[in-house]
Amino acid sequence: MPAQSYRGLAPAKLNLFLHINGQITEGKFQGYHELQTYFQLIEYGDWLQIDASQTPQITVQWQAGDESILQQPPIIQDDLIYRAAIALQQIAIEQGKSPLGANILLQKNTPIGGGMGGGSSAAATTLLALNRLWALDLSQPQLLELAVRLGADVPVFINQTSAWAEGVGERITPMTRPPNTEWFVVVVPQSVLLTRHGFAHPQLCRDTPKQDAPYTLSHWQTQAGNAFEPIACQESTAINDCFHALRAQAGFARLTGSGACLFAPVESEAEGQRIAANILNEIKAAKRVIVAKAFVTPACATA
Repeated sequence: MPAQSYRGLAPAKLNLFLHINGQITEGKFQGYHELQTYFQLIEYGDWLQIDASQTPQITVQWQAGDESILQQPPIIQDDLIYRAAIALQQIAIEQGKSPLGANILLQKNTPIGGGMGGGSSAAATTLLALNRLWALDLSQPQLLELAVRLGADVPVFINQTSAWAEGVGERITPMTRPPNTEWFVVVVPQSVLLTRHGFAHPQLCRDTPKQDAPYTLSHWQTQAGNAFEPIACQESTAINDCFHALRAQAGFARLTGSGACLFAPVESEAEGQRIAANILNEIKAAKRVIVAKAFVTPACATA
């Protein structure tokens, strides 16, 4: 008998670097920007409680954790968690099964509009959990196909491992994280950025030459960057202030995703907490600071 409930972490991610190489000229992603990036998952994120039900109704409830839920989608159909569940219900119908339902509770911790993949990770976790709870037995490639329809960042969370990614983010190659990246400090500014606005910005660098994965990953702090970083710092005083404060404290700072959060690797949790305290005491533009370990094990789940 399949399990009836699931509780697990939807880990957040950091883009150790993010380059835009041009536009895709053919195939199903024609016209989209072509990227190279490394997704570093961290042991911090939203928590999901999913309870299967025998009726086909899907409910999604958000609960405030470290993050406010004021930006929860007002229409459930716009929630990636709901869309992931509906996609699996359609698969059940195609398999000739009566669609089951689920009551889903999200404890919101990952910053919204921060470039840390909170919505994508929650959607992927929903796919993984309901595939098991509803006994659909979809394979990893089948789940990845569903994931990419939901969003470019969703597939990496299906694999639940840090990875090099290309294309729109769907071509994933798991790779060991670079040295000295066991702990990270992440500054959450008093600002959010929308990905679509960043991609449309006229000053966005869209022609970075493609780079070799092993070399780039081993030199990610000095030979790589984030295409959105100069734009984000230019457009937001809060992000710019947090960027310079983090760099002064940690000796390094980088934007993750299209923003707005900034991060730096640190030697230890204690060092991260020291930097966090200093930034919160000195920088009004900092909303909060996260200190998190690199994600090295599958998401915690209990049935």
